Amino acid sequence: MKKIFLTILLVIAVYSHNLKAVSLSMGFLGQFAISGASTNKSIPSDFRDFDSGFSFLIGVNQSLVNTLSVSILAELGYYHDSYDFKHNMSGNRITENYQFDSFLIGGFGKFHFSFFSLGIGGGIKIPISAVYKKEINSSANRYYLSRGDIKDIFQTSIIPYLKASLDFSIFNYALFGLYVNYDFPIKFQKNNFMDNIIVNKNYMTGLDIGIQLGYFVNFEKYNR
Repeated sequence: MKKIFLTILLVIAVYSHNLKAVSLSMGFLGQFAISGASTNKSIPSDFRDFDSGFSFLIGVNQSLVNTLSVSILAELGYYHDSYDFKHNMSGNRITENYQFDSFLIGGFGKFHFSFFSLGIGGGIKIPISAVYKKEINSSANRYYLSRGDIKDIFQTSIIPYLKASLDFSIFNYALFGLYVNYDFPIKFQKNNFMDNIIVNKNYMTGLDIGIQLGYFVNFEKYNR
């Protein structure tokens, strides 16, 4: 994970050093997705819940040739993650569900081709609070988790992620697109905290596939 971020930073540094004429780019994104989660596979395939979020982006856009340009953007926002699992134990159907409310910090690169663009980026989501729900047959219990509880339950209290998108511009400003978000595995601590409640104590990972709507503005170019 560190190598990925170092590579991204190196690309941004080289790119920024060679900027000639660029535009300031600012935007807003709203996202909604179906969410898959897994405790035993790197790539989840069982989509049982929904995720959503919004973010603000700011960065630079540089025109390369004709209708081709590239953007480097910083991203700050909020994201709601859902992880839903089902287990069969001793003839009982058990469902576990985590709902995280997180502060999102990341970076995003986009290649613009006329009216559409391809983007890839990553960063971290910092859970501020969470809700854990456990249902056994028809009986359910809900637990509200603070930031401190999250630190006690998981080995790391952040969720690293990668994101890719395909977006279409409407009237040069509005944006509609599809995105895929992958959450790297987060592992549980072996400290007996909530040990008699939580069923899965290994790790969990998530995958979101959804749509995003936004609005972007490029301001006047300036020369370096």
